[in-house]
Amino acid sequence: FESVIAKYAHELQDDLLIKHHLYILKEQLLESNLIRIIEPYSCVEISHIASMMQMPLAAIEKKLSQMILDGKFQGILDQGKGQLIVYEESEKDYAMEKGLEVIDNTD
Repeated sequence: FESVIAKYAHELQDDLLIKHHLYILKEQLLESNLIRIIEPYSCVEISHIASMMQMPLAAIEKKLSQMILDGKFQGILDQGKGQLIVYEESEKDYAMEKGLEVIDNTD
């Protein structure tokens, strides 16, 4: 993907619409690759993920934190240990949702 963008940089980067769509595609590919890599782990070193992706550690940390905040997966970054701790997907708490709905309706 990166080699094609580099090879045809002039053609692809000059058109703003194509440039925007390529950026979105690149982010989606990165997210899907990260999810595929971290899927079998409950705890994994971020440096291991970065080496598997052949990307800088800072870029991987930034993307993982963004994905956690966006709700792509549940987990935390333990920057002290340099680890990603992945939580199992929890079922929705319908009682909590109904309670919040009641609170909203009291206004």
